[in-house]
Amino acid sequence: MIVEKMSGGDTKVLKNIYNQYHHEFIGLIIRKFPKLKYDDAEDIFNDAMVSLYENITKGKLTKENLTSTLKTYFFQIGINKTLAFVKKSSRFNDIQVEIKKNESETFEILDDDELEFEDKLKQVEACMVKMGNPCKTLLELYYYHKCRMIEIAERLGYNTADVAKNQKAKCMKRLRKLLVN
Repeated sequence: MIVEKMSGGDTKVLKNIYNQYHHEFIGLIIRKFPKLKYDDAEDIFNDAMVSLYENITKGKLTKENLTSTLKTYFFQIGINKTLAFVKKSSRFNDIQVEIKKNESETFEILDDDELEFEDKLKQVEACMVKMGNPCKTLLELYYYHKCRMIEIAERLGYNTADVAKNQKAKCMKRLRKLLVN
């Protein structure tokens, strides 16, 4: 039904898919490819969305030839795009990536542990929003973007990396307190 609506040009369905899968997709890509930057995962997600839309609107993907769930199909596009990105990116020269083309190979549905992790991640992100800035920005720079303390200090206007480190400790304390409550 979703495929039919999208092939008919219904962009609301595309927006729903974007909102529904965005967080889970990014989390999966970052977990499976820890050296990947958050911004790269965002770009890959957007490329996968474009590919999904094009596959449907050009008739490559139809209700009749979809052999998995739409989510599985979409996530497999994302995995393939991530592997291609990692293979061509000079930042990943130390990683040997072998891509085996196997038609029957599909993306595995998340197991219970991964779903529990996703729920916890959503809780953390909601608490970070509640905390507001500068804590939210500081923690995102450190944990999501893997910035060093000296870089965080420069970006956020702290005098030294030690000041940024102390601020991070205070923010983490606030975050833990919010998560417990």
